[in-house]
Amino acid sequence: MTHLNETKGIVPEELAPTVDELTTTLEAVKDPGTSLRDRQGVIESVEHLTVALTATGDDSTPPQLRKQLTALVKQVSSALKAGSDSQVPSETRSSVLLVMKRTTSALDMICDSRTPAELREQLLAITGGLSSAVTGGHQTASLRGFEEQMGVAQADAATPETSPESTAAAMPPKHRYTLVQAVYEQNEKLQVFNNPESSSKDRAEAEKDMRDRSARISDKQEAAASAQGRPKDPLGKAAETCSTAIFQSSAGDELPEELKELLPGSWRPEGVKDFWKSKEKSNVLLDVLAELENNENVRAPIKIAPLITELAKVVPRDDLWSTIGQRASYCRSAAAYLDEDYGVAVGTWLE
Repeated sequence: MTHLNETKGIVPEELAPTVDELTTTLEAVKDPGTSLRDRQGVIESVEHLTVALTATGDDSTPPQLRKQLTALVKQVSSALKAGSDSQVPSETRSSVLLVMKRTTSALDMICDSRTPAELREQLLAITGGLSSAVTGGHQTASLRGFEEQMGVAQADAATPETSPESTAAAMPPKHRYTLVQAVYEQNEKLQVFNNPESSSKDRAEAEKDMRDRSARISDKQEAAASAQGRPKDPLGKAAETCSTAIFQSSAGDELPEELKELLPGSWRPEGVKDFWKSKEKSNVLLDVLAELENNENVRAPIKIAPLITELAKVVPRDDLWSTIGQRASYCRSAAAYLDEDYGVAVGTWLE
């Protein structure tokens, strides 16, 4: 919040109301009824937006880019505001905030002076397109799925090599360009679908095209991960990265029900509202953090083998890449360890 407010003194005058709007959005997610996942989605989105706000007030930023960023920040801020509205159904709200968290992560690369112009223009278009789509508030379940995959793929492609937050290695340039191009083309079809002037026939054709392109994006995501090879981290770290990625994905909504048999006895009377994060304890146990229905934050050790096995039922291999992107390689690595060292078969993750 402090960093955001500091930008008010440097941004163009027309962005001052946007800074206030983002401040209000941040204040709103302090509400105890906001899930940890949704709250973190807003916080991370605003962190990335602060990078863009700073760039709009920096004289070294090219004038054309400052103009583009000014328009984009306004658009993304409106999308965040719409997505965090307490009147929006919780599932839709979580989906919107997840998309925004992932797509705003591209702002760092967009603002980086070293980013090639063509790549920057594509990332600008995708970020603007996704923001516009979620602000419209008329997505079908299938459209939300396309948007979530686009956000995941864009975030992976825009991860800088030096990012301390990245648990996956940065994507090789060749794969970054082809993946961004695929998402850019998907974004063009998304805009056709969302255009109020599009005919029913155009929308139907756009949705069919998006479905076909979605499969190709998944193939490109998997190809990029395969090019980097299997992560060298031990089972505990692979399981930590994999499970946290799934906890914080769209699949997280299903987990309280699907994992109820693994819950510690002390969690069961109240029930889990949201699984949040895991931390490596050993190659046998993960320290799992969750939020209970009474908004209490709790943690407890859970065995890796049954947890990973259950997660593979929630997110089978065909959905891994579109759901969590590059971190899917850690899920497959965890599955390989369990298969090789413990004889535990993990769903379809190794097929």
